[in-house]
Amino acid sequence: MTRSTTITAAGTRPATRLTGSLVLTLAVTSGLRADDSAAPTPPVSVRLEQVDGTTVAGRLESLTAAEARVIVDGSSRAIPVAGVRRIVREAPPAVRPARATVTLTDGSRLCADDVVRDGDHGLLTVGADRIELPFVRIKTVAWAAKLAPTPAPPDWLSAVPEKPEADLVVVNGKDGGQELVACAITDVGPETVTVELDGELIPVKRERVAGLVWLRPAQPPAGGTRVGIDGGALLAGTVAWSPRELLVDDVRLPAGSLVEIDYAAGRTVRLATLPLERAAAEPFFGSLAAIDGMAAFFAPRWAPAPGADPDRRVLVVRPRTTAVWRVPADSRRFRTVLTRAVGGRSPGAVDVSLTLDDRSLFERRLDGSTADDVTIDVDVTSGRRLALTVDFVAGDLGCAVRFSDPSFEK
Repeated sequence: MTRSTTITAAGTRPATRLTGSLVLTLAVTSGLRADDSAAPTPPVSVRLEQVDGTTVAGRLESLTAAEARVIVDGSSRAIPVAGVRRIVREAPPAVRPARATVTLTDGSRLCADDVVRDGDHGLLTVGADRIELPFVRIKTVAWAAKLAPTPAPPDWLSAVPEKPEADLVVVNGKDGGQELVACAITDVGPETVTVELDGELIPVKRERVAGLVWLRPAQPPAGGTRVGIDGGALLAGTVAWSPRELLVDDVRLPAGSLVEIDYAAGRTVRLATLPLERAAAEPFFGSLAAIDGMAAFFAPRWAPAPGADPDRRVLVVRPRTTAVWRVPADSRRFRTVLTRAVGGRSPGAVDVSLTLDDRSLFERRLDGSTADDVTIDVDVTSGRRLALTVDFVAGDLGCAVRFSDPSFEK
């Protein structure tokens, strides 16, 4: 796979000048717009997980930036969004096969059958449904060879320069390879993709095009809320829902495409991102700490969570250790999952405790009888410092413990 600065269409011409705005019109009649007459979606049953640990289940009636309204036992109940961690759809729709994967400038991803530009809007078709968004938010479009529920990332994506100097059209070569062609994309139709090179418009047959990349800078997401939809996920600042549509900032989607809204993602401060204010570690045989390299072994350390989001880390702590962090402003809860870092029914035992400004929040002894993970979910409102202690049990050498993705939630 190579990056090319020429393109063949009745001859080879040098790409000496790049001009023109971007127009995308893919196999859908231009002039379509999302309208307000869409049929209401069938009832959507959801589960609201609240900050205080309680759960509300019912039928979603509406959602604004301020409150969610849910029908519970026939009555409408208003729940402030500020107190909601997640809204999870019960029995979400099956992911529909798609051919096009669309990546936005903030890293959000959508899957669709095809894409069309209508004025300043981009319209994505998903079966009989449509998604509408500002066209300038589209960064890449990749077409798979066949329909798939979750099309795999194309090989050519890894060849895109970190800082392209122009728009790129990915062209399928006759030998089975692909070329990344620098140009200015001016039109994409059902039969051809038109690009401008050296002031001349050159049509390229549509079946030869595997993807498009626009020269648009990456944009930070509007907020940290994560919205899962049928075939994709969006990062958002505000989310609204009605039986007629799902509105994620400036992206309009079918109401029935909702899978999950994770508000906690935007309110979470992971312990791994905070400086350790102080820590003290004293192994069972205290002299071990004096050996070169051993002090670091017994100190708290961060490890990746296997197969998980790279942002999620595991804190490994050995007895006897005390570690202290300053609580971020406006934090309300501290959450993690505690596990002994030993296999099977090893008899190693430790006492684990959490204190907030010297006030006890959590105490638990972990030993061979502790079969399951232990969920820690404690109130840290108005606290200044969180101290975590892993201590020996009398007469036991103890064992390490793991705190999975320990986080403060605002």
